[in-house]
Amino acid sequence: MKRSWLKHIRADRVVAFPRDYGLWRRKVLTQQQYLTACEHAYKNKLELYTSVYSDYEIANQLVTELFYDIDVEHASRVPYIDIYFSREIMIDIPYLSDHNIINLKTQKLYGLRRLDDVELIAQLEPIIRAVRSLYSGRRGVHLHIDLNPVRVADLRRAAEYVAELLGIADIVDKQVLGDWKRVSRVPGSYHKLTGNECVLLSESTDAELTQLLSELLREKFTVKTHSYTVPMSCEAHEVVAVLGEPPPCISFIVGQLQAGQEVSHEARLHLGSYLMRIGLKPEEAVVLFSTAPDYNESTTLYQLQWLSKHNYKMYSCMKAKQYGLCPLPLDGCKYSPSPNWFF
Repeated sequence: MKRSWLKHIRADRVVAFPRDYGLWRRKVLTQQQYLTACEHAYKNKLELYTSVYSDYEIANQLVTELFYDIDVEHASRVPYIDIYFSREIMIDIPYLSDHNIINLKTQKLYGLRRLDDVELIAQLEPIIRAVRSLYSGRRGVHLHIDLNPVRVADLRRAAEYVAELLGIADIVDKQVLGDWKRVSRVPGSYHKLTGNECVLLSESTDAELTQLLSELLREKFTVKTHSYTVPMSCEAHEVVAVLGEPPPCISFIVGQLQAGQEVSHEARLHLGSYLMRIGLKPEEAVVLFSTAPDYNESTTLYQLQWLSKHNYKMYSCMKAKQYGLCPLPLDGCKYSPSPNWFF
């Protein structure tokens, strides 16, 4: 059961805490707190919700799943469910087609009449088998379509786009589309009105579907990031020439700085340590911090000199993820488990 709970918040793919949980938007700050709450709800047959996205994902517009709520009420409004991809997209997903290749504009699968929850699950079986799904305990299904981390500028448009691709646009609850603060039921908890358990129907999204949808969203809806190529008053004319290929966490922090965003103390410490370890002088590295809203040249220079003098190390990958500095799953970065091994 613990595996299901952690899978529900994608704890192995993104910084999962802090995040909202419960009906009153309380914060759960650690994995142990979250698991304790889940165990309590499961043993005592209580209702429990958790936010679809963690605070880290919301702050960085980082999407690792799309959430859809399908109720009997919504599904009964339309004559049939269509599952389709646009003609230019071809992918082999055994669950979604008798011929294994989906490249049809429209593929009608079922004729729907007025449904109950059991019938709805049966009608949605091809989708449920392909994506992470949860029976809500009363009258519908929650679909959690896992993605590789993608920074999305317009979450609602992205969610609508994927719903159209999968043919479920007419039966999903439109009110929850693109809601960064949306909460969803936790597997193993119980529906308050019916007393039914919220059952995990399918544990993960088909890997090929995940890859395809992630690439499409990255192409169509990704956040446009600022370049971090900055003129420098040293032998290297641009920072990028000195950095070469920095770890993703470093690129992520520099991108935030160049966009004029505030970054945490831990982020500055991590970046400053990296710049010193690759051989920059404090007077050369200070320019990278100049776009920060609270930039103070003398203070920044002093801090960089301190890092250089003490040969300070960068955070490990796990620690960087805990501080919200790592934009990738740990197993998706070549510098894991620590960039200090490479610089």
